[in-house]
Amino acid sequence: MRAEIQVKLLENLLDEITKRYDSFIKEQNEKIEDTLEKATKDPLTDLYNREFFSEYVEKILKENRRKGESITLIFLDLDNFKSVNDNYGHEEGDQVLKDVATILKNSFRDHDVIIRYGGDEFIVLAQLNRVEISDLNSVLMSLKERIEENFKKYGISISYGMAIYPLETDNLKDLIQLADQRMYEQKKDIKEL
Repeated sequence: MRAEIQVKLLENLLDEITKRYDSFIKEQNEKIEDTLEKATKDPLTDLYNREFFSEYVEKILKENRRKGESITLIFLDLDNFKSVNDNYGHEEGDQVLKDVATILKNSFRDHDVIIRYGGDEFIVLAQLNRVEISDLNSVLMSLKERIEENFKKYGISISYGMAIYPLETDNLKDLIQLADQRMYEQKKDIKEL
């Protein structure tokens, strides 16, 4: 009888240790996920951040180079956003950025990567075939209309520029510069109208 009691006590002890160990592991995994989330996501918009972008894109470009596929980088910038912060305050400006992030998430596919590049600048990475690239302009025009309609009160619009890897350039720096340059050309053309 005494041996049965000892076995039962050991089983209970082992069960308790296992529960504590499982709880500890779960807690550690949650901390790791939280740290990873903070390291890769913009806390305001919950979009990927610039640091994530740099690491991720290098991997994607290498993979696409190996597969012979293209990737489109879209550089987006809010027009007249500064006036929101100046006239309505930073809290309202933050809300506008959150709302823009939601519109961007709803405008692109789940597997497209959306990044808050800085301030009121965003980048979208999309793997597109030739047919989809030609459709992209209509998606972007629709996005522009949604932004203008949703933020009519502030007079906000959005300008964008695109560059295609490896068709137009074979490195990240030039890809960003080309898309950024095209975005500024669009912005300049609109101001001249």
